[in-house]
Amino acid sequence: MIKTSKHNIHHITNEAKLHLLDDMFDVYKHDLITYINYIIDGVYPLKMKMSSKKLITEKIKHSKYKRDIYIKASEIIRSQIKKADKKRYKKYQYLYSYMMKNHPDSSFVKKKYSELNLKDIIRTKYFTIPKINNISINLTNEFFDIKEGNHFDNYVKIILPFFNDKGTRALKVHVPLKNHKHSNSLKRNGYSLRNNIQLKKVKGQYYINMVWYKEDQQKRTEGSSLGLDLGVNKLITCSNGHIIGDDMPQLYDKILNKQRNSKNYKQLLTYRDNITNYYVNQLDLTSVKSIIIEDLKNVKYKTSFKEQIKKGKVKFNKKKQQEINDRNARWMYPSVIRKIERICAERGIKLVKVSPAYTSQTCSNCGNIDDKSRKGANYKCVSCGYAIDADVNASINIRNRGVLYSPSDEKELIS
Repeated sequence: MIKTSKHNIHHITNEAKLHLLDDMFDVYKHDLITYINYIIDGVYPLKMKMSSKKLITEKIKHSKYKRDIYIKASEIIRSQIKKADKKRYKKYQYLYSYMMKNHPDSSFVKKKYSELNLKDIIRTKYFTIPKINNISINLTNEFFDIKEGNHFDNYVKIILPFFNDKGTRALKVHVPLKNHKHSNSLKRNGYSLRNNIQLKKVKGQYYINMVWYKEDQQKRTEGSSLGLDLGVNKLITCSNGHIIGDDMPQLYDKILNKQRNSKNYKQLLTYRDNITNYYVNQLDLTSVKSIIIEDLKNVKYKTSFKEQIKKGKVKFNKKKQQEINDRNARWMYPSVIRKIERICAERGIKLVKVSPAYTSQTCSNCGNIDDKSRKGANYKCVSCGYAIDADVNASINIRNRGVLYSPSDEKELIS
C-alpha cells in the first residue's frame, strides 16, 4: 500500500537554494513543452522510452533528465490522445445512430469503427495541445538522497540538471525537510520510504511529496461480515444496527447557508472533512473479516431532484431542486469509500463491492421487493409485515448480497 506525505520546504530553504530550484523548474518546463511540441510535430516518435542520445539538447544537457522529460512528455500526449479518442468515438456513436435511423443501407453503417479510414487523432479537432502551468518533477533515487540533519529532521540532496564550469559534474543542492504529524504517523505504523519523491512548485511555493510504502496485511480468515449503507442523512448505517453520523444533514445545511468561498464556508468544509474521517474511524472492526459496501457511481446525480421528478414522486420546483442537489453536493461519499478502502488494506479486511440495485426496496426478512415498503426512514414489508429502520434494512441486504460471493460465509445470511 502506498501513501504520500507533503512537506513545504519553501520557508525553511535559503534564497540561494530557492534560486537554484527556480532555475531548475524554468529549464525543465521549457524542455517539457519543447518535447511535447516535437512529438506533436513528428520530430520525435511517441514511445514509452527513448535514448537520450537521440534527443536534441535544449536547455538541459543532463542525459538522465532528458530521458525523464521525454517520458513525461509522452505520458502527457498519451493522456490527451485518450481524451481525444473518447470525444471522436462519442461523435461517431451519435452519427452512427443517426445513419441507422435515416440511411440504414449506407456503407458507413456497414463498417465497424475500426474499419473507418480515420485521420491520426493528433491531426484532428478533437486533440487539444496541452497547456503546461504548474509542473511536478518526479525524482528516482538516481537524483536524490535523504540524510538525517542536525538543525532539521532531514536533508534531501538533489542532483540538479546543471553542470559545473568544467562540465564534468552535476551540481547539487541540499534542501532541509521537517517531519510532521502525518509523516511521523506513517513511520510509526510501519511505512518505509520508497526510492522516489516528487518535487512540486505551486503558486510560487516549493513542496516535496515523500512516497511511503507498506506491504498489505494478510487477509483475516476469522470473523464476521459487516454490511455498510452510505447515505446523505446517515453517513454510515451498519448491518449490526449501529448508525454513525446521523447529524451530518445539520452540518450540510450550515454549509449551504454560508456564502460560497467565504472564510466560514471554507472552515465548515474543513470541519466536514475532519468529522467524516472521525466517524469512519468509529467503526468497530475488531472481529470483522469482510466489509461489504455498495458500488456507488454518480450517486449524487441518481438521487437528484430531477430523478425524483421523472419517477413522478414530486412536482417540478426549481428552488427545491437546487436545495436537494446542493445538499447532495456536500455529501462526501467518495472520501468515505476511500477511507474504508485504506482501513481494509491496513487491517487485512476483505472489501467487497456489490450492486446497489433494490437494496432499499428489498425486505431483509422475506426477500420481497416493493418500493411501497419504504416510507422515508422507516421500512415495513408489505408482504410479511417486518418493520425495521430503512437504512439498517438496506445494510443487511448489502451484507447478504456480499456474503453470497463467499460460500463459507453462508451462515451469516441469517440477520
